[in-house]
Amino acid sequence: MHVCLILGFLMTVAPTYSQIPKNISVNLTGLQRSWKDISEKEFTNLENQILELSDQGHTLVRIPIDIPYHFDLKKDWYEGKFEERINKLIHLARRSDMKLVFSYFHHGLTSENYKWKADEIAGNWLKLLQSTSGNLDHLYLDIVNEPAIHPNEWEESALHIITAIRLSYPDIKIVCGSTNYSSIYELSRWTPLPFENIIYAFHFYEPFIFTHQGTFWSGSQNATVGIPFPYPMDDPDSMPVISDAALGTDGEVNHRDYKETGTFQAIEDKINEVASWAQTNNVTLWCTEYGVTENASSLSRKRYLGKVSSTLELHGIQGFMWEYEGNFGVKKLFELE
Repeated sequence: MHVCLILGFLMTVAPTYSQIPKNISVNLTGLQRSWKDISEKEFTNLENQILELSDQGHTLVRIPIDIPYHFDLKKDWYEGKFEERINKLIHLARRSDMKLVFSYFHHGLTSENYKWKADEIAGNWLKLLQSTSGNLDHLYLDIVNEPAIHPNEWEESALHIITAIRLSYPDIKIVCGSTNYSSIYELSRWTPLPFENIIYAFHFYEPFIFTHQGTFWSGSQNATVGIPFPYPMDDPDSMPVISDAALGTDGEVNHRDYKETGTFQAIEDKINEVASWAQTNNVTLWCTEYGVTENASSLSRKRYLGKVSSTLELHGIQGFMWEYEGNFGVKKLFELE
């Protein structure tokens, strides 16, 4: 079985399947789910996924981790062994010629605490790096996932975290997104930081009404399900009626505007904007998350993921689908019998 990616979708042409191109990677999730009981099998599953993807020729994955949770987790099978488990993953990746992007989830940065919390984040990164036995050539640090504080506060925090890490590890590769949850728009307004070897990152889940339809955690605005991609220009009556639960929320406006936002061209325009920013500033750009819930139809998911992937590839942007396995999972979606 192979994980496959649909590229170049057209409404009237059957999709063409091919293995995920090397420019497109995935998020291997599990270690960030600290709201549930994390067990040893999460690490075993990660190891199996790394080997599986390596066998298919992939050389890069992103691994979201709730780092403070794992440092503090007190269980007989695990207490004090987080660094040991992480080091095992790094050694496995190195043997498999796989590079890992560790991303710091559930960081807790707020406008009230960012001055000391940034110091805590830097300290946790340094503690983690000290356990790697110098195996840093296969490792990237995504310093904070989806910061949401004021842009000036985030810039101050990022400068502090990166400076602290680089004092001890001057050559470590660092990934840094913008505030407003790694917004493509905030990044396009940002002045690059005064460091070398920084990769700038954004997340792409637009249009949100499509990618997050029916997901309970995103609220009533996304209660409407059955939304296709792209917007059915030739048959607008096939669009689902907005859910009563979404009335009076942002979902009402998003449903109204979907005929403009839910198109191939809209995706191109948005990604083109941040790609132009990267070119102007001569920086490397990654899209560390993009995806669509399993609540959408398989065909619509494939069309959407294919369009985002091909647009990223056009601009030479490394992409990471969210996620390999899970409720946004692409493994089953693109498997061929």
